Order: sequence, then C-alpha cells, then structure tokens
Amino acid sequence: MKKVILILSSLLIIFLFVLSFMLMINKTFYKTKYVTINNNEIFIPRFSYFDSECCMTAATFYSLKSKHLLDTEIAEYLKNFKYFENENTYGYIKGNIFIQSYDVIDLGFYRKIILTY
Repeated sequence: MKKVILILSSLLIIFLFVLSFMLMINKTFYKTKYVTINNNEIFIPRFSYFDSECCMTAATFYSLKSKHLLDTEIAEYLKNFKYFENENTYGYIKGNIFIQSYDVIDLGFYRKIILTY
C-alpha cells in the first residue's frame, strides 16, 4: 500500500512539474501583455493561456476566469482608448495600438478570448 501511495505521489509531482513548465513557456499565461507581430503590447488578462495567432490580426486565448471578470478587466483597459468608427472599420485606438474587438465566449468550464487588432 505504501508503495502505491509513493508511486501515485511521484506521478502527481511529475504531472504538476510538467504542467508548471508548460504554463511558464506559454507566451501570456503569467503576463498581462500580448506582444503582436508589430511589437505592440496589448493587454490580456493574467492567467490567459495563449492558443494561436491568425492572419497577423487576431489571437486566441483561454481562461478559467469568469466571463464577467474578464469583461470587467477588458473594459477597464479600453476606457483609456478612443472609440473609432468610419465606413470601413471600427475599434479602439490609442497611439499606435488599434484594437478592433475583444470577444469573450463562455464555453462552460472555461472562456475563449478572441483578440482582433
């Protein structure tokens, strides 16, 4: 019995070590900034796991935070931006940073964040 507990404990420690390592090497998990292709730094809520980039204008993240909390953090960040709209495009602009949208999609246990810039 002691041997089984020792083996299970060892496996749990190895699993936690591997998980910690995977989160540390992720682009954004422990950070609050996402660096775009153009080296612009855009806010992303802490503990958001970077998944992918698309077309040099969008990025996808996953988070375990509630949709309400994510929406609140994003709204707080965007309040310093100016809303911009013309016949071709719309979004938020501040300096050389243009953010078209943050979409937070509730997928049950986790949330998907799609940042379009």
